[in-house]
Amino acid sequence: MVGFADQNAIFADDDDDEGQEKLIKLLDTSKINLQQGLTASEQHGQPISAKFEVDDGKLQLSVYTAKDGKFSEVLVDYMNGKVTKAEPITEGDDLAAAKSQSAAMTKAKTTLKETIDRPWPSQPKPAW
Repeated sequence: MVGFADQNAIFADDDDDEGQEKLIKLLDTSKINLQQGLTASEQHGQPISAKFEVDDGKLQLSVYTAKDGKFSEVLVDYMNGKVTKAEPITEGDDLAAAKSQSAAMTKAKTTLKETIDRPWPSQPKPAW
């Protein structure tokens, strides 16, 4: 679970400093928090991972979900918290990541939402 609760894992998978800076600036425009995005995505299954990311220069909230052994990527509008798109994950690196994340979540003692809600040991509880 630590990998999923780590700030970089939640907010971006771009190690590039410029990409991180752009993401941080765009996060200020979001009207919803990660918790709200997870709640919105639940209609498509159990959230197994989530991140804010920059795609084509635009902020998006991507949540991977699992339901009945199948995986989906759910995009949640960062302005209103509504699902804008849900696509099955059926191949490639995304499927491998979803399988790995799902396996980790089946071993977890708490849900992703509960984990995100907890304060991190060395940091105060996030303001989102």
